[in-house]
Amino acid sequence: MSEMSEKVFKSLERLKTFEPEEGYYLAFSGGKDSVVCKALLDMAQCKYDATYRVTSVDPPELVHFIQREHPDVKREVPRYEDTGKPITMWNLIPKKLMPPTRIARYCCQFLKEDGGDGRMTVTGVRWAESRNRQINQGVVTFMARNKQITKDLTENKDFSLTMRGGVVLTNDNAESRRMVEQCYKRHKTTVNPIIDWTDRDVWDFIRAEGIPYCSLYDEGFTRLGCIGCPMARQHGREREFARWPKYKTAYLMAFGRMLEERKRKGKLQQDSKMGLTPQSVYNWWMEYDILPGQINLFEGEGDDP
Repeated sequence: MSEMSEKVFKSLERLKTFEPEEGYYLAFSGGKDSVVCKALLDMAQCKYDATYRVTSVDPPELVHFIQREHPDVKREVPRYEDTGKPITMWNLIPKKLMPPTRIARYCCQFLKEDGGDGRMTVTGVRWAESRNRQINQGVVTFMARNKQITKDLTENKDFSLTMRGGVVLTNDNAESRRMVEQCYKRHKTTVNPIIDWTDRDVWDFIRAEGIPYCSLYDEGFTRLGCIGCPMARQHGREREFARWPKYKTAYLMAFGRMLEERKRKGKLQQDSKMGLTPQSVYNWWMEYDILPGQINLFEGEGDDP
């Protein structure tokens, strides 16, 4: 058996092992990793429903790809709990009174991460994507809220605490599997079947199985996340705004509404002193300029809307 075949076999076994009676919730983004996970779920003959969270900032080509190639994927619009109105990047920025940043990445929380609450969720998270994920993610990520359960799990050598206070299963030990199966229904649990796959593994599998993928990859894009994501590198964000200039305009307009909201909440003197305008906020956000007092800029902001 080749190394690739072994990885596929192990990923299928992971999915079969943790399959819940009601089926998985597949967090489907339309990117290369999620199309691989969807194909593996089909190969494993696991019950699942795939859901795409409408973020309002995904590339149009990606949205069209999902609609065309994956009509079975459910579209889920995130909504505010108090009003039931859709959450978009454009109304979230004014509510948070600040742009999303590397430190205050609130956008993911409201636009993406709430999906699948109460369900056994499958994601395409991989260690190869970042050092942070190597530390914080395992085959199974188990967000335990009960201290005693957390203690019981972490006493097993196959589990470790993450920086976020959750628990991860670091291998496929049978005893550990049973412990997760006993607890997952009361807590948020995520299965990461391709956690140990490399980028090459992903593309080899896609080509070997003839899996359709978004055309933006053929144009040199290596990530298909939200346009303007602050976690991306500056040149990548610049390329995105050059390709989709209307999104840059939308961010500037959102920054303008944000400044109006800050004015309404009594922050006019502070903002005027720093000379804040939609363009100056954009330049700061893109890390072009340093604003006067930027260390204190938006300090204390970012509470839940």
